[in-house]
Amino acid sequence: MRNPRKKKQTGETMRMLFLVTQVGLCMISAIAVGGLLGYGADRLFGTSPILLFVGFVLGIAAGFRSTWSLLRKYVEDPTEEPEKTEAEKLREEQLRKTEEEFRRWKEQKGNDDGR
Repeated sequence: MRNPRKKKQTGETMRMLFLVTQVGLCMISAIAVGGLLGYGADRLFGTSPILLFVGFVLGIAAGFRSTWSLLRKYVEDPTEEPEKTEAEKLREEQLRKTEEEFRRWKEQKGNDDGR
């Protein structure tokens, strides 16, 4: 029989491996796309390395931004429930009241049948 603790550790290890892979791919792809767009714009407009440099800088910024948003998802506690809106709270309260009324009706109906 497998140890549940070991299974959880393996899952966490795989999760972190996927995270590292995604972070690397986000950074590399953003920089590559920015550089390629800058290179293409340089060739199109005849401005030597200026737009290539601008493309790399924008690619680095985009890579950091996408990495930050990706890491924020993983840092948030998945076991913590998100804050409920007022509408959700109201729906839950109405559902609870409806269930209570149904139980009372069912009990009353059961008492009426027994008479």
